[in-house]
Formats: sequence, structure tokens, C-alpha cells
Amino acid sequence: MQTMMLQFKHPGPPPTIDDVRGLFNLTIEEIDTQFGVLPTDPSEGLYMVLVDIRASERIKAVLATRPHDPAEGLFANPRVEPFSPPPTK
Repeated sequence: MQTMMLQFKHPGPPPTIDDVRGLFNLTIEEIDTQFGVLPTDPSEGLYMVLVDIRASERIKAVLATRPHDPAEGLFANPRVEPFSPPPTK
């Protein structure tokens, strides 16, 4: 699954994977359950999940129905790799 990061606001207690699936109309296959729901800034109700890139248009449609918040949205999830091989001794 090629993923993107979805950052969103959620009032109240921290959301579960099932809460996020319901909020954004996602199937279980469209959300990375191993990554889970990470608090970005829980004091502001800000959380992050990894979602399948193929669900991005549906997620954008849901976000468009919510009050605009610049902290919410889909963000790239680039692969992190070393620039060169580890030094040898």
C-alpha cells in the first residue's frame, strides 16, 4: 500500500482507528492499522494516520465539508533511506 499522512482535528478523547475510518469513510484496507493513530498535538486535538493514497479524493471530499483548518490535510509520506552505505572500519 502506498500511503499518505492524514492529519486531522478531533475533539474529545483520542480517536481510535475505527473512529477515523468512520470520519473519513475508509475501509480497513485503506488505513495502516500498525501505524495506528498518533497524537500530533493532543492538546489541540490534532492526530495523524497513514492512509492508502487511492483514498485521497474521498478524504479530500470529507475534509471539504469540515471547517477549514490549515493543520488538517493530506501530506506526503516519502520513504526515508540513507544517502550512502554505512562507513566501514
